[in-house]
Amino acid sequence: MRRHTLSNQTGIKVSAKLSDAWKQATAPGSNVRAVKVSIINESLEDDGLFDIQGSFEKDFAIVHDNLLEKQPAYFLVRLGDNKSSSDWIFLCYVPDVAPIRQKMIYAATRASLTKDLGDSHFSDSIYGTNKGDFTLEGYKKHRASLAAPKPLSERERQLAEIRANEKTLVESMKGGAYRKSHAPGMAFPLTEKAVAALKKLVVVASAPAPKKKVVASAVPKKLAGSSSSPASTPLPASPVVSQESSTLKALAAVNVEDDEWDDAGEAPKKEEEGEEPAAVEAQEEKAEEVEAAVEEEEEEPEVVAKQERTINFVKLAIDAENETIDLVSEAKLSANQVHKNIDEESPRFTFFAYEHTHNGAAHDSLVFMYTCPGKSKIRERMLYSSCRAGVLQGAKDDAGLNVDKKLETTDVSDLTEEFILDELHPKTHQSAFGTTTGINSPRGFSKPARPGARRVM
Repeated sequence: MRRHTLSNQTGIKVSAKLSDAWKQATAPGSNVRAVKVSIINESLEDDGLFDIQGSFEKDFAIVHDNLLEKQPAYFLVRLGDNKSSSDWIFLCYVPDVAPIRQKMIYAATRASLTKDLGDSHFSDSIYGTNKGDFTLEGYKKHRASLAAPKPLSERERQLAEIRANEKTLVESMKGGAYRKSHAPGMAFPLTEKAVAALKKLVVVASAPAPKKKVVASAVPKKLAGSSSSPASTPLPASPVVSQESSTLKALAAVNVEDDEWDDAGEAPKKEEEGEEPAAVEAQEEKAEEVEAAVEEEEEEPEVVAKQERTINFVKLAIDAENETIDLVSEAKLSANQVHKNIDEESPRFTFFAYEHTHNGAAHDSLVFMYTCPGKSKIRERMLYSSCRAGVLQGAKDDAGLNVDKKLETTDVSDLTEEFILDELHPKTHQSAFGTTTGINSPRGFSKPARPGARRVM
């Protein structure tokens, strides 16, 4: 057997008497302040009309004074302080001490009542179980509750706080000193201390010792057996060399006295025609040896020494009050000491210059680490996330740093030497199709994978 329950369709209708009274109350120039409605003999009846006596706040006492302790009732009250007001409020009083059947009927019939009278007349409605809810004070509390923010879940509250903080930060940036950058997000400037520390991470080549340059003059053509030199061209006294050159004396041996040449520019002949002087041959050979030595010295490659870093670890933090990125600490650490020197409760920006060997090759990699612990404040997380790109841009522009790898994590214990190496040199494997995977994959910030549920930054 199907059981019927009371609902908003109770079948109780507005009586003709109530319909006429409502038309009178809503007519232009009507002096009616309130209409009381009761359910009598399964019909909605007019249970009293009350005229305007003063202001709305003063007349609101009519409602409280005409409610019975144990009897449910409806009240239709005109808003405003004059007869021209056409806005009404609908009040439904269903006391807890009323008979259960009456409570159910009144609760289920209120929608039918407002529909039959015209929903457009009512700008507000109040449902209460205590007469105290229908005083002027109770009405004001009701209006205040409508204006107050709706109750939020923890997640909704956090999102609302983030939006409010973003608005505050954007407004504060309009008049503050901040870096103009094409990087997304905000870009607070780096302090002088931060820039100075970051510059220490740059690998600088030490200047090589000045090299002694030797420029030798050409060997006289006459020494080479040429007969075309003019008589007016004397043999140079010596080659042009630096004072410190070790080849000076050797080049000087090439000199030939001017009086050894005749007026025609010819070397003096010996008694036997066509015989080459032994001294000239010796000087030619010596000159060739000197020139070869000079060329060898000029082609010797320079040896450039790399200047050793005094630090390899720089940790930065946001100074929200001054809107800057400031230095927290600098040090020289091993890779396994890095995570022990990063805060576990607040976000931080860390630069680590990692000199290491991989597969027999030496590497010098600059790693940027953005750590944002889950226990940190929402405002901090949002602020650091917005400034991350600006810090990287500032490190490049102000300190000349080019980052090789960017890492991001919510747990600083992730940043072990093994993990850093894996990120710098991803492991490769051969797939079944003969292609190599795991390399040359463009990646941005790498977030360490942790066991358990996936974490959302």
